[in-house]
Amino acid sequence: MRSSRRVMLGLAALAIGGFVMGCQQQARGTLNRIHFDFDRSDVKADYQDEMQKNAAWAQSHPSASVVVEGHCDERGSTEYNIALGDRRAKSAKAYLQHLGVSGAKISTISYGEERPLCTQHDEGCWWKNRRAEFVAR
Repeated sequence: MRSSRRVMLGLAALAIGGFVMGCQQQARGTLNRIHFDFDRSDVKADYQDEMQKNAAWAQSHPSASVVVEGHCDERGSTEYNIALGDRRAKSAKAYLQHLGVSGAKISTISYGEERPLCTQHDEGCWWKNRRAEFVAR
């Protein structure tokens, strides 16, 4: 009986955890990530549409705030990548502000190379990791 109860509690915890993760992914899914060229922090014209969609979302959700996370690929020192991720996050924030989003709604953080999307050691993977993520709060 006890092991059956533990299994049921474990399944309930997994279901609740899945629901919470689903909610986080849904909130995160409303905002689009952008990518950067190697050793660059300027928002590319290729991502103008994504940035406009992110700005529209932020403006249509007045009680929400947005955290812009700056990320890098594995090349370069930890210190350099933290600084580059910071420049990327701040560049994306400035772009959102240029599109009319209040700077008070936007905060930035740099994760450098610490949270890769891809762990292979090639340009296709590195490109995925050179990014800014926009997280709704």
